[in-house]
Amino acid sequence: MKLRLSTTESPLDILKRYWGYEAFRPMQSEVIESLLGGHDTLALMPTGGGKSITFQVPAMMCDGVTIVVSPLVALMKDQVDGLRKQKIPAGYLHSGQTRGEMLAVLDNCTFGYFKILYVSPERLSNPLFLKRLQSLTVSFVVVDEAHCISQWGYDFRPDYLKIHLFRELLPEIPFLALTATATPTVAEDIKEKLMFGEESRTFKRSFYRKALSYVVRKTYDKPRELIHILRSVEGSALVYVRSRKKCRLLSDLLVSYNLNSDYFHAGLPPEVKARKQNEWQEGKTRIMVCTNAFGMGINKEDVRVVVHPSPPASPEFYYQEAGRAGRDNRRAYAVLLYTPSKDESYLRMLLEREYPPVETVRQVYDKLGNYFQLGVESGEGAVFEFTLLDFCAKYSVPSYVVTASLSILELSGYMVYLENHEIASRLMIITERNRLYTLFSDQEKIYDDLLEYLMRHYAGLFSEYVFIDERQICSALSISGERLVQLLTNLRRWHVIDYKPGVRGNYISYLTQRLPAKLIKIPQSIYRSRYQAAEERVDAMEQYMSVGDRCRSLQLMKYFAESDPLPCGYCDYCLRHPPKGLSYRRLDDIEAYVRSHPQTTMADLGSAFSELTESEVEEAIHRLQEEYHPIRIDGSRIIYGEN
Repeated sequence: MKLRLSTTESPLDILKRYWGYEAFRPMQSEVIESLLGGHDTLALMPTGGGKSITFQVPAMMCDGVTIVVSPLVALMKDQVDGLRKQKIPAGYLHSGQTRGEMLAVLDNCTFGYFKILYVSPERLSNPLFLKRLQSLTVSFVVVDEAHCISQWGYDFRPDYLKIHLFRELLPEIPFLALTATATPTVAEDIKEKLMFGEESRTFKRSFYRKALSYVVRKTYDKPRELIHILRSVEGSALVYVRSRKKCRLLSDLLVSYNLNSDYFHAGLPPEVKARKQNEWQEGKTRIMVCTNAFGMGINKEDVRVVVHPSPPASPEFYYQEAGRAGRDNRRAYAVLLYTPSKDESYLRMLLEREYPPVETVRQVYDKLGNYFQLGVESGEGAVFEFTLLDFCAKYSVPSYVVTASLSILELSGYMVYLENHEIASRLMIITERNRLYTLFSDQEKIYDDLLEYLMRHYAGLFSEYVFIDERQICSALSISGERLVQLLTNLRRWHVIDYKPGVRGNYISYLTQRLPAKLIKIPQSIYRSRYQAAEERVDAMEQYMSVGDRCRSLQLMKYFAESDPLPCGYCDYCLRHPPKGLSYRRLDDIEAYVRSHPQTTMADLGSAFSELTESEVEEAIHRLQEEYHPIRIDGSRIIYGEN
């Protein structure tokens, strides 16, 4: 079913009006047309390929609000800030907001003030959000970083599995799934998990990154090599490390060598992160040493080098992070520092940390039950506040073992670990029902009104704690939030009610009653199969680092199952062993020649590139046309340009 449009303008008209661009990038218009036609659509586009335009343009053309599921709060904020600067009304919902803030955002959607709403995946299980969703006019749903929904992907997130709730509530709404990195197995899993229809469409751009030179530098002194690289390559730089501690230590080292450096990780205060990010984007900071929390969604095109002092856990991570260099299509470098044997051991250690033995997972489960003083065969639906460091200290368990075990237990259906989660206010009436009607005088009628409203709208108040909606109560009684808190506090002080205000923190919610540890079963699909998939990614990363007899870019493209890839001609291997025949470097040379000779012929090209066969020259023109270069053949002439 085609989407309902609110304008007669074309996608290109919208692009020009809001973004000022004269043309779409490769594949953007095809994805937009598929979505406007009502098709479920999967688009695999490289980092920096302009994924956001594929949903922001049609969002401005359609009735209602477009919902975008996004995993990173920082990314949502950046996107919304950018849209608002372009006079596009947008908002976001994430777990860091209060209940009141969430309701205000949803009101803006209800009244048609927002065209695009970004939502973090954990909000998808919020009953209030799902209830309000049914009253909204939703144009379509976007799943950004869609590989997170696949358990075979490198960055699987259980919260993404809740996206199916959209399908149940909005069965006629098309979905757009976007990702930069997905193997064929992951791509199929994405479509299955999102329940794509029979007429769904898939679009895939080449994983080749134009202008990016991949380099693996073998070294036994990584700090020294890093300093040498950053002094040799001018321009903006990113240095990716695995831990927050290393961020600061490595940045301080670079500063001690008079290099303009700063550090960034997710644990910094929001205002500090914003300042550091702005200073790097504006060029005041040249080098940013960071964890993978930095860079996603940041539009900085002039990054000249990305360095990994230690290997990422998968080719997907490496491709995404390396791909933040050279988005302006000028020469840039992705450098991986490699110490033989040591780095292979490091990757194996990361793998074992992510998948502790099943018996260890059972032990963590048992210790959690003791920590919460929860009896066996009880606790289903119970929620407990959880302090990770306190638990680790009390039971002498490393934090990485606990977090990995919690992830496996959640996937296995036993419990959910809720980080930075808001628990709504709860209330229970602790006095006898008959006594309520004799407590207050006529001058205190507001208390009678409040109690009457509570009893009428919330069942079970006399026997258990019930979640309440303060905003709704204030609206019904025409009082302020401060006044309501005062009334509830007084009622608690007078032992009429027990009132627990909403709080934010980390919680563990039991999905089943506590079982004896020996009865905990971890399905093979959750542990062994996912372990094997992760092990295959580590194997591929080890091969990329250690095998120096083939094109680096070619290795990455084959990992992503690219059909008929070419050697790049730019990586460290290709520079030592220039590829014979057609390569991406030769394609660049031919494209530049045709552009500077707009009325050339195939014979002219054959003379200019005599090292290539006639069929290779013809293949080069065909590949350039497939890459959306404005090249056409008119008789014997090869013409470059739109007209």
